[in-house]
Amino acid sequence: MPAAAQVDDYPDFRPDQWGQDAIGSADLWEQTRGHGVTVAVPGPSVMEDHPDLRDNITVNTEHGDNSGDMELGTALGGLVVGHGHGMDADGGVLGVAPDAGLLALPTEDDMGSAIRTAAQDSQVILLPSTDADLVEDTRAAVASGVVVVGPAGGDEDPNVISVAATDQDGQLTSGTTDTSQIELTAPGDHLYTAGPDMGQTQVTGAPYAAALAAGGIALLRADHPQLTPEQVREVVVQGAQEGPGGLPALDLPTAQEQAAQATEGGRIIDEELAQEIEEGPAVPVWVWFAVVGAVLVFGVLALVMWVRRSSRDPYGVEAERREEDEQIAAARAAEERPARRQKGGRRRKPRKG
Repeated sequence: MPAAAQVDDYPDFRPDQWGQDAIGSADLWEQTRGHGVTVAVPGPSVMEDHPDLRDNITVNTEHGDNSGDMELGTALGGLVVGHGHGMDADGGVLGVAPDAGLLALPTEDDMGSAIRTAAQDSQVILLPSTDADLVEDTRAAVASGVVVVGPAGGDEDPNVISVAATDQDGQLTSGTTDTSQIELTAPGDHLYTAGPDMGQTQVTGAPYAAALAAGGIALLRADHPQLTPEQVREVVVQGAQEGPGGLPALDLPTAQEQAAQATEGGRIIDEELAQEIEEGPAVPVWVWFAVVGAVLVFGVLALVMWVRRSSRDPYGVEAERREEDEQIAAARAAEERPARRQKGGRRRKPRKG
């Protein structure tokens, strides 16, 4: 393993990142670089202040402290969301989805709970190993709409896309014997990624191949968010190239074509989105009918009153008659009023006893 590079030197390892070229991740970067998607990594600790990862990482310490061995978690994070560093990010390593987010959930003995927590805040879960029985937890994650990816070679889990590592010649790396559980292959030999001491390192193994696959799936989910986990699984396998021994080899441009065909016409595939549409608005329907009915009744009453007022005396006949009656009444009242006695008139003298 080479010595860690100094941050101030800004070494650019991207020309040596052959895994990126092999899966064609840069071909999707014109459409998306993973923005809006979060990849969760339950288990290992992660160096959250690494210059190639900084600002892309959130650490959840609900299930354990982020104080364990950080080499594995940091390497996985660099392969998924590494964004380089230095002026204009012209140094370091790039991950497959450099604009995606990484959610680290460090834990030693609470992987099941960490997976369930990750399913609430991510779209892709990357398992560092599949040695433990986590079928119930991964099933719950997939049911909630999350794609789960992990290295081949552990316990069989139908909910996890199991990925094996290949070398630059397209062959399975040494130590890979059982191919019956391999669902997908990806580069996993001498991959440059974020390493200890704020530098970079090279890694080999199925967990790192799974990391490249998880990053690729993050790109697909960012560009096609309506795909369900089952659909994602289908497009990455059917869109794969022929790999060693006829095994599927991850090829993102072809998977992208498959995803575009699956979502052609804007069909809603995600079950949660479909359920939200079926449930309709949060306001009950009867409330809408009541409001509309009240508006209609008010409108009808207002119209009736206007018609009655406008048609009551359209030519002013009643008003004229009322005015004439008032004038006649006033004249009669004047005739019946007694005349006043004029001043200086003769008064009668009172009679004497």
